[in-house]
Parts: sequence; structure tokens; C-alpha cells
Amino acid sequence: MGEQVGSRFVGVGVDRYADHDDLEYPVAEVRAVAESLAGVFEGAPLCDPDETSVRDLLKSVARQRAESMIVLWSGHGVVRPNRRLALPVSNARGVVNAADVVDFCAESGASQLLCIIDACYAGVSVGEAMEIASAWADEFPPDSDRAWFGVLVSAGGGETARDGVFGTVLRRLLAEGPRSADMRRRWSIQNRMILGEDLGHALLDAEEWDGLDQRPRFARSGYGLPMIPNPLWRPGAPARVVEHLLRAARAGAVEGEGSWFTGRAGEVDQVVSWMTAGLAGIKVVTGSAGTGKSAIVGRVVSVSNPDERARLGSPAGWGHADPGQDAVHANAHARGLTVDRLATMLDEDLIRAGVLTASESGPRNGAELVGTLQRHAAQHDRVMPVVVIDGLDEARGEAFTIATDLLCRIAPFATVIVSTRDLPGTDTMPGLVEALSPTHTIDLDEADEQRSQQEAIGNYLRHRLREVSPVMDAELVATRVAAADQVATPFLVARIIADQLRVYAIDTSVAGWESGLVLSLGQAFDTDLARIAASIDLVSPVEDPVLVAREVLTALTWGLGAGLPEPEWICVARAVTGVEIGGEHISWVLGGLGRYVVQDGEAGVAVYRLAHQSLADHLRQPFQPTHDVVFDPAAGPVTTALLQRYRALLNDGHPAYAPMYLWRYAVRHAASAGPAHVDAFRELTYSSLDLVPDLASADLAIAHVFAERGHRAEAVAPTEEALILYQELAAENPAYQPDLAAALTNLGACYSEVGHRTEAVPLAEEAVILYRELATENPSYQPDLAAALTNLGACLSGVGRRTDAVSPAEKALTLYRELATENPAYQPDLAMALNNLGIRYSEVGRRTEALAPTEQAVTLRRELAAENPAHQPDLAVLTTDVGDGVAS
Repeated sequence: MGEQVGSRFVGVGVDRYADHDDLEYPVAEVRAVAESLAGVFEGAPLCDPDETSVRDLLKSVARQRAESMIVLWSGHGVVRPNRRLALPVSNARGVVNAADVVDFCAESGASQLLCIIDACYAGVSVGEAMEIASAWADEFPPDSDRAWFGVLVSAGGGETARDGVFGTVLRRLLAEGPRSADMRRRWSIQNRMILGEDLGHALLDAEEWDGLDQRPRFARSGYGLPMIPNPLWRPGAPARVVEHLLRAARAGAVEGEGSWFTGRAGEVDQVVSWMTAGLAGIKVVTGSAGTGKSAIVGRVVSVSNPDERARLGSPAGWGHADPGQDAVHANAHARGLTVDRLATMLDEDLIRAGVLTASESGPRNGAELVGTLQRHAAQHDRVMPVVVIDGLDEARGEAFTIATDLLCRIAPFATVIVSTRDLPGTDTMPGLVEALSPTHTIDLDEADEQRSQQEAIGNYLRHRLREVSPVMDAELVATRVAAADQVATPFLVARIIADQLRVYAIDTSVAGWESGLVLSLGQAFDTDLARIAASIDLVSPVEDPVLVAREVLTALTWGLGAGLPEPEWICVARAVTGVEIGGEHISWVLGGLGRYVVQDGEAGVAVYRLAHQSLADHLRQPFQPTHDVVFDPAAGPVTTALLQRYRALLNDGHPAYAPMYLWRYAVRHAASAGPAHVDAFRELTYSSLDLVPDLASADLAIAHVFAERGHRAEAVAPTEEALILYQELAAENPAYQPDLAAALTNLGACYSEVGHRTEAVPLAEEAVILYRELATENPSYQPDLAAALTNLGACLSGVGRRTDAVSPAEKALTLYRELATENPAYQPDLAMALNNLGIRYSEVGRRTEALAPTEQAVTLRRELAAENPAHQPDLAVLTTDVGDGVAS
């Protein structure tokens, strides 16, 4: 096929003709488009060429293998007697058939191909162009009719095109973005790239042609992926409520958007003081649902962003302390993330902020990020990175692991600010906030914070509702809502009340007006949901608009990370509703219920999520596993739909990493749905070996769930497969050695739990060897080495090799002493290691020596229990050991 290139621009502009009148704009048009695409698309435009030059260009294009291609021809068009479009060139009798242009470019095998023809009668070529592209798609890779192809023409088959008109609109779109509110949502500031389809639809939008009588034509087929640079993209732009985005697109700046923080200056000032103090450690903002945790830390992140600072104006008018521009170096929403996924996201931010340099081996995992930050701290002792994590509790089953294995480990080298609800611990583990070992905490459920909250809500509503309607007294409404004790999610409900009353004002002069106030999230949502049926205006109508709208929003509850991109949202919505949901349904729902949806960005792609976890829980109760029902049955149809979409894209020849959301989270969906869906994910690896590491991680994930619910035998097989996969991966790439070590440890634990203790020993020994090598190169693996040594001691003791078990226990204790000295978060591990060593000594008859470490463990546990009652069960276990074992 020829050389491989990334994205190719093929531009031809003809101003000067031997056989036709000269034109003024085509050359300038293709040059301007080439400039807009530069940096992503390669290829200089061909200006005023003769026929030979054009054909030489087309032949060279056909020999290349481009991932994406945009073709633009601007000039005269002539319809031949056979109703085929001919495109004249500069030399006498020089002409190229439009079909030949399409033919040569389609031969390149580009999986994303957009042909744009700005010429008179260009619509004649549309049907033939689509047929040509389909024929090539059948013959060459991606070997499917699903690869995306679009043809965009400036005029219909019987219409002339005015010189420069189409080009003016096209150039403006590529430089400034579209005018309409819904189109600007699609061309979101969060999207680094847009679909070819987005450009085509924008050019069809009547708002773009205001006062012009020319109308283009657009046809397309297949699955599209982002391919065109978005002029509106703003790296690091904060998340915004969709309703506000739509208002801003229609009428400029949005009133009151920053007033979430009215009256909360004290809390924001405190968070800013944490940031500017330059002190390492974890700082926590906690409280029950809807108390404003995310609003407080989100405000600090927002005013650190240069674009948001410009939008909000002078800091003198903010009413709270200024953290400074670019004060937040990395931030992420933890919803649905794992340790390594969160570490990768933070790594990307820290590189972008100039704190870290990119690793030659690619994105860093958790341990690699910890080690890199540790080395950064040693070399730049005056530069303290600020990392903000929102919604740690929304990581669900991963929240504690993220807290202990990532956040606590980076805490000595960064200021880490965490917003989270507390999650309860277990008999042997503290709650989530305590597990973070924060140096400072703001608890929004405390009495003083509750009073601050009421004041803030009142001020917020007064500001939002003043002068909205002459019959509505903003002061009365604000006072009533702020004093309402039954509001479960006060800040969220206050915002929704304000949004609703700005549209549907209430008459406060009427007796009993208070009964018309909505004071619960569910009631507020249901009120808006009932109104959406009146606004329905769809080309593809639905039978029950209220139910469909609710289910379309429910689809967002399945999103992981920052949220679902629109294509995946549509995919999940179809699975949830059973209706052929499309883009117009998404626009309709957002138009009526946009106040409940946030648009954010992840990896340069706009994503959508519900505005609050409480709303997600209202729409779909979180799954609670039991011994008999381990995996969520409702996750099955959603996962099936997403994996089918992924399979179709892979079959098209798209690389596995191209659909960002599926690349990052398809494996998480598969693991949450259970073994059958991991089997389906395994089939994807036959199309892309890049997915093999994800398959191994899915195996470990379902094995963990099985073991956690007491199905220890069922955990063995997936862990065995994970070990085999990681052995193969690590043999080719040492970067997988940490995963191999973890798989060895996990399989050893599985074998021990099902009685195969002898088989567990060599696995534990190999894990120690690997972790020792890793820790020698990167000290951040020392906690893993300590845990592996502890595990090895237990395995050796379990097979009767009690003398051999002493040495690993001693080495584990040495490591945990060092770790706890540097980071108090390891004190519970130190207590455990002291107790383990006492047990190992006691098992070999060294009872006198066993007493000292065990007593130290009891002392340390008493200190921990005095600070936090969650450690009392551990203390009880240790004192029992002293009485029954060591002291007997």
C-alpha cells in the first residue's frame, strides 16, 4: 500500500484558467483551510495546477496509507453530458473528473475520509462519490463498510456556487467554531478534535448562512471518530453545567454562574491557605452529600485556570482569597477510577504543568508516579506540586485502594487536597477519611459549617433571584430555603431551585406560596422531567418522552472517569431504553434538563456526567453485591453494547486507543459485569493485542470480587490467566514487571485460601525477588516489597517452614519502620509487622524475643485507637495474641 502517514490534507485551489473565467477566492480558501488544519494534517495545497500536477498528486496520495484524510477542491465545476462532474484546471483543455479525485483518495485506505468540493453543480458528484468510497472500503483495509466517509459540496446538482461564499463559511467555522448553541455544545471547549460529521452538520446549519442564499449538501456513512482540530478547544477548561453552556452560546455570559461560592469565603480561604503554605500532606474537605465539597475545591481549581480567571474578572471581586494562576498543577475526578488510571491522569496534568517531564516508556502507573514525585521533591525542594482529587468516594470499590496505595504515598511529596464523603471502614480498617491520614480537615457537617452553609445558600438565592419577577420576593424565598432542615443535598437543590424559579417564578404574595417550593432533589428533577414532554420536537419521536428522557439521563450513571462522550452516551442510552436514541434526542434532553448535566473533558474529549452523585443514586440505586449475586446483572446490557461498539471500531481498522472512553474504561465495564463479559472482552484482544494488558487486569478484578464474596475457588482460574498474560508481557517489556509481581502475590494468596499452600510458596518467593529489584531502582516499591515479605513469611509458616518464615518477617518490619518514620500513614502497617514478627518468633520457640515486638505493636495500636476508634478492633486482636500466644 505504501508509506504510513497520520493525517493527510489534499488541497487543490484554482483561480486562473485558460478556458474559463478567473476566480478570486479558491487559492486563498485552500491555503486558509490548510493553515487551520496544520499541526494535525500534513500536506501543502496545490495552487493553480495543470492537469499533470493534479494527477501526480493524486497518484502519490493513493500510495500512502493515511489514518485520516481531508480533501478540498475549490474552483470551477462543469457537468458533462453523462451527468458527471468535471473539475477544470489551469491549462487549456485541462480537466479532472471529481470521481477520479475521490477514487484516488479512497484508494489510500484512510479510515476517516472527508471530501469537500466547492464548485458549481458539485451536488452531482455526491452519489457517485459515496459509491466509490464504499467500493474501496470493501477491497482495502479497514475491510468494512463501517469506516467513515463523508462528502460535502457547496451547491446542489443544478445550482451554481458563488465564488468565495462557501469558503468564507468553511474558514470561519475552522477558525471560530459554529454559531448555534447546540452546535457549539458539540464543538465543546473540552473537545480537542471534532468529527467530520460535526463540520458537515455545522455547514448545513441555517444560522451559518444568515443572509446568504447558497446551501451546501452533505452525505456520509460509517462510524466517525474525532479527526479535525477544534478551534474552540481550551486545554484544562473546567467542567460546566450544560444549561449554562447553552445559555452562553445563545446570549453571551451566564448570570450568576460563579455565585455558588457566595458566603463560603472562609472555606475557600482555608483551602487556598493549604495550597499556598507549600506543605506536603493530605488535606480533606468532607461532609454529607450536597453540602458543597466539590463546589469549594472546584472553585479553587477553577480560579487557578487562566481562562476562567479571565472570565471571572478581577480577584478583588471574588470575595475570597486568590490561589494564583496555575496554582493547581493536577486535578481529577475519581469516579470509577483505579490507582493506575488516576495516576496516569495526574501524570499527564503534571507534565502539562511543567512539574514533571514525560517518561520515555509512556504514562506512569501509580508506583512510577510516586517514585518520580519523590525524586522531584529531592531535586526541587522549594516547588510543592498541588494535586486536587474530587469525589474520591465515587471511586466506589477502589476508593480505599486509591487512598492508601496512591494518595498516601504521594502525600510526602505534594500538597494533596481531597474532596470526599466519608465511607465506613471494616472491623480491621478505618473509614475513608481516616485512611487518608489528613493533616487538615474541613468537615461541612459540623455545626459551624452548617451555619456557614445556610448563610451561603441564602446569599446565593438572593443574588440569583433578585429582580427576576415583581411578584416573587427573593428575600422570602432565600430565607425559607436556607432554613429548611429537610433539604438532603442543600447546595445542589439550591442551584436547581434558582434555575427553576428564574424560568417559573412563584408569587410570594399568595398565601401558602411555600408549598410550591421544591425542597428535594427528587421532586425538583421530577418537576422538570414532567415539563420536558411539552418541549419535544423530534424528527424521530418517542412514545413516552418522560420515560425516555429519564432513561437517557440514567444512562449517564454508568459512565466512569469524568463521564461519557456523546457517542458512548448514545450507545448506553440505546441499551437502557431499547429506543434508537440519536444525537437529536441528546440535544432535546439537554435542552430541557441541562441543569442536571455537567460537561467536562477527559483526554481532549468532551464528556457528560450527572451534576451530582445524589442525582445518580436517585435515578439508579447503586448495586449491592451479595454472596449469591456477585456481579451487577444490570451492567450486562450496558457492557454488551459498549463492547459491540468497540468491536465494530476495531474491525474498521481503528487503533484500540482511538475511542478514548473505550480504550480507558471498556475493561472496567467488562469486569463489573462478570466473567462472561470478560470473555467477550477477551475476543477483542484477537483484533488488537494492545488490549491484552487490560484483559489481565480484568482477570484480577473479577478474581478480587470472587474472593471478597467468599468464592475463593472461582478466583483461581482468572488469576492464573492473569499471571500467564503478565509473564508474557513482562518478557517483552519490563514495564509490566510490577503487574507480574502483583499477579504472583495474588495467585499465591488464592492458592493459600483454597488449601494449595505448597504451590503458594514459590509464587511468594518470586514476588519478593521482583519487588526487591523494583525497589532497588525505585524506592516507591518499598511498601510493595514489605507486603510481599510479609506474605512470604505467612506462606512459609503455613507449610511448616517456620524457621524460614522469621527472616522475611524481620525484613518486612525493618522496611515498615523506615516507611512509618517518613509517613505516619504506614503506622498501622508497622503495628501489623511488629505483631507478625512476634508470632513468627513465638512459632519457633523464641517467646522471650517475641514479647518486645508484640508489646510495641499493642502500644502503637493503643495510640492509633486513641486517635481513631476505628483501630480498636485491631487493638483487641493484638491483646488477645499477647494473652493467648506470646505471654503464655
